[in-house]
Amino acid sequence: MKIHDVTSLAIKIAGLVLFVFVLSKIPEYVNSYLSYPGSEHPYNYLFYILPLFIVGVACLLLIIFPYTISNRLLFHAESITSPDAINQIQTIAIRLLALLLLFWSISDLVFYFFVYFLYRDVVEPSYSAGTYDYPSMYATVAEFVFACILLLRAKTISLHLTSVSR
Repeated sequence: MKIHDVTSLAIKIAGLVLFVFVLSKIPEYVNSYLSYPGSEHPYNYLFYILPLFIVGVACLLLIIFPYTISNRLLFHAESITSPDAINQIQTIAIRLLALLLLFWSISDLVFYFFVYFLYRDVVEPSYSAGTYDYPSMYATVAEFVFACILLLRAKTISLHLTSVSR
């Protein structure tokens, strides 16, 4: 089995796991939409559907095109027996984890920004400005930055992990 095949399988599994997470978040989004007082306004449902839709499209891309994505991640298809191949698999695993975190953080950021704009535009007297969930938005920004660092520095992190483990 070549690294190309292992990578494609891992990408497909990551897409399936991400799809399960999207399905598990649907009740939370529906409950949030129904509890929002302005949910009867036209097009407000888009603010709740869009984050799930973005991640859902990413899931479909991961599931349908794993070999295409694998070709972008790998430059040489080697066998798994060489030490460089094992290091390359570790790098790919870090990048897949980073992609998963990146999809989650982008979905959450889209949700938080749309909710923020909704609250900003539809201000009721009973709603105070301090009620918005800023800590969760900041945590999501930190998650986004962490995912980008993992994605861009996967090879360096993998080499460091390999050197530490020996």
